[in-house]
Amino acid sequence: MKSLIAMTCLCLCVVALLGSASAQEMINFANLPLVKTPSPVPDGYGRLAWSNFYYVNARLWSGSGPGDLLGPQGEDIAFIGNRDCRLIGDACYGILTNAHGLVLMSATVAASFGPTHLTVMAYNNGKYLGSAGYFLTTQLQTLRFPPSWGVATEVVFQVTGEPDSLAVYTLEVYTLGG
Repeated sequence: MKSLIAMTCLCLCVVALLGSASAQEMINFANLPLVKTPSPVPDGYGRLAWSNFYYVNARLWSGSGPGDLLGPQGEDIAFIGNRDCRLIGDACYGILTNAHGLVLMSATVAASFGPTHLTVMAYNNGKYLGSAGYFLTTQLQTLRFPPSWGVATEVVFQVTGEPDSLAVYTLEVYTLGG
């Protein structure tokens, strides 16, 4: 019984410590400059490092698809890969990292041009935590990520299909540490 009480207290302390050391953020791309040609999402935006993620004002960009135009006017969207993903073949990758850790909760997304498959894989310092697959259309969808992943240091988004075919409107994420 004493060990159960001690373990419960320890778990509560860890939860309290994580709660005070983390920042929950609903990341959208409204605070970035409005651009009419895709630009890389700057590292540090939303306390994350962004690899192969681009942002653009979909209403000003001639390359926008129907799924890119679902958000508020005057806000940018993010997407994976720009047109250079065609060099890689049918799959395109975008990677979010935070060396201190992140917990990815949800994302509001749409396929830019037509049905697309998205696979999201989570890692903690190279250790595989899990993956989840989603089928996307040109309608807004809110994706919920598995809580069993826990804290990750890297999350890989793999879009199968046409490059630029994932419009990201928001990400709900907890980031840990500095």
